[in-house]
Amino acid sequence: MDTSHSFSTVLDRSGTAQFWQAEIDFRAIEGWPRQQSVADEKARPAASIKGKVTSGLTEWQRKKIVRYVDENVDARLRVIDLSEQVRLSVSRFSKGFNVTFGRPPYDYVLSRRIEAAKYLIASTQEPLSQIAHACGLSDQAHLSKVFKRLVGTTPLKWRKNASVAKTRQWDYLATGTHLGTDHGSNVSVSY
Repeated sequence: MDTSHSFSTVLDRSGTAQFWQAEIDFRAIEGWPRQQSVADEKARPAASIKGKVTSGLTEWQRKKIVRYVDENVDARLRVIDLSEQVRLSVSRFSKGFNVTFGRPPYDYVLSRRIEAAKYLIASTQEPLSQIAHACGLSDQAHLSKVFKRLVGTTPLKWRKNASVAKTRQWDYLATGTHLGTDHGSNVSVSY
C-alpha cells in the first residue's frame, strides 16, 4: 500500500492535527495483518498436530506381526502382546496397524483364525469343536457365529463344499480325465 497517497488525501481534506491522527490510525491498521500473521503462525503448529497423518508400520514390523499371529493363532493374542513384538506403545501400534492393514488388530486376528479354521475344516475330519479350540476360538458356537459372519456360510456347509471340490480334483488327478469340457463329456487326458 502506498502510504504517501493515503497521507496526502487526508492532509488535503483537513489540517495537520487530522494528519497525525490519520497516520497513527494507518500504522495501527498497517500493523494488524503482520500481527495477525504472527498469531496465525503460533496457532499453526497446534492445528497441524490435529491434522497429522499417522504413518503405518514398517515392512519388518508388518512381516513380524503377520508371522507372530499365524504362529500363535491358537493362543490368546492381545494388542499389548502384538505391540511388544515390534517395540511400540499400544496406542502407536494400533494407529500404525490400522494404516498398514486397513482394519483394527482384533479384526485381523479374527480373520486369520477363520482362515486357519477354513483350512482345517477342508483338510481334516476333526470335529468343529476341536477346530475351534485349535484356532483360538472359545467353542463351536463361537466358530460358527464368526465363520458365518466373515465367510457367509456355516462351517458344516463349507466342509461339504470343500469335500466335493476335493473329490472332483482327486478324480481328475487319479483318472487323468478333465471333467466339464466339451459340454459335459469327459475327455481323456493321458500323462
